[in-house]
Amino acid sequence: MKKLIGLAVLSALLVGCETMQKKEEAPAPVAAKPAPEPVAPAKKLSAKEQAAKDAADKKAAAAAASKKSAAPTADAGKPQEVKGINGWSGQIIGTPAPKSKFNNLKIGMGFNEVISVVGKPTDTSSHITGKAWIPFYFGSGRYETVFYYKGLGRLTFAGGAGAYTYGVNDNSGLTIIEHDKTERGFQ
Repeated sequence: MKKLIGLAVLSALLVGCETMQKKEEAPAPVAAKPAPEPVAPAKKLSAKEQAAKDAADKKAAAAAASKKSAAPTADAGKPQEVKGINGWSGQIIGTPAPKSKFNNLKIGMGFNEVISVVGKPTDTSSHITGKAWIPFYFGSGRYETVFYYKGLGRLTFAGGAGAYTYGVNDNSGLTIIEHDKTERGFQ
């Protein structure tokens, strides 16, 4: 039996070496690239032409700089960790719109408080998290509820009692504010 296993291993190694040798064959010859064409010497500009060119270059550089500063930073899509009210901490994701209702929210607000500020969500969803399976864990984060707002974004709540029911306070708190003007409003 040991001889049979050894023979199988040896044959597998030989087959592997054989395929490696086939792959290491010389590559096909590559055609030489043509030499680049020589660049014509630059035409000497008059003083007026040079001044006009310099002014155009300055305008282009200023426009590029203002465009670069007006564009959202690379961190706009990354979560920003923030401290909220009542000892809650959470994240704000995305760049808030100037007059968005989400700008009035604070991490740690409850369901009813958020609804009084922003209004009823377009849709909601709830799901259990891994913390629900920790024995004798009674803290928040066992369930998450997500509020979807069309054209505004999503709000995620961490709680302990379960799914959102209007008028029920289960000590859930807002943990993630996600600004997204392309939000469909449904899960």
